[in-house]
Amino acid sequence: MRVAIDHETIYRYPAESGYSIQYLRLSPISGTSQRVLSWKVKAPGNLRPWIDGFGNAAHVLVVEGPHREVRVKAVGEVEIADVGKPLLADADPHLPELFLRWTRLTAPDDRIIRFAGGFRPALATNARKGLDSLLAGIRQSIDGEGDSGPDQPVVTASQALDRHKGGSRDQSHLFVSCCRSLGVPARYVSGYLCQDSTEDAGLSTHAWAEAWVEGAGWLRYDVANRMSNAKAHVRVAVGLDYLDTVPVRGLRRGAGNETLAVETTITDARPIKVQQQQQQQ
Repeated sequence: MRVAIDHETIYRYPAESGYSIQYLRLSPISGTSQRVLSWKVKAPGNLRPWIDGFGNAAHVLVVEGPHREVRVKAVGEVEIADVGKPLLADADPHLPELFLRWTRLTAPDDRIIRFAGGFRPALATNARKGLDSLLAGIRQSIDGEGDSGPDQPVVTASQALDRHKGGSRDQSHLFVSCCRSLGVPARYVSGYLCQDSTEDAGLSTHAWAEAWVEGAGWLRYDVANRMSNAKAHVRVAVGLDYLDTVPVRGLRRGAGNETLAVETTITDARPIKVQQQQQQQ
């Protein structure tokens, strides 16, 4: 599947700001599950690319001088590979054991440890089936109607389990927390969820998790959509939790309380014109 992505983030301020700095994680990289055909990040000010500590493609954006708006746009095309058919090998800067580390958002309490412990026998028998069971168990325990959009407060894995509701971000945090409590390295992933459709392939920015299975490597677990290792995602950034993968995060000088608008469009990008020409010939 080949998709075209148009992702725009707009910060608006009630008064002028004289300086703002943003850290952007908006650029996917080619790997075992995808190939980036084209990609460009457009923004005002000084935009400097860099690679963060988790190997994510990132930018630092500095806007100087009076401004009441910062508009960041990421556009490009990505080919999603068939599961199990790698295009390019992932260049991972860390051993899987790093992703056993707790964070404030993923630290387990007694309830999470008890909940996760119920899946330990299945995990010991077959790691992949055990993780699939954990995914299903979390989805049954968490109502997916919770909002985890970019303008919503970030809750911990423990809070999500207590509330019995949460979006893809919260469900991914809980999956990661459970995995780590079971001794399975797991990491948080941000990116895009796509539909294989010629009419409307776009859903939105999305979150899921990856768990390390010995002999198989990093496998994808999308709790919100009850999918494991599916051909439906464009991977942008990984980290210990959401805060390591936030698409746009920064600070500014003055200007009061901001408003945030995010619009994402994902469409089928197959070369239709070329196909039509070939048919005519």
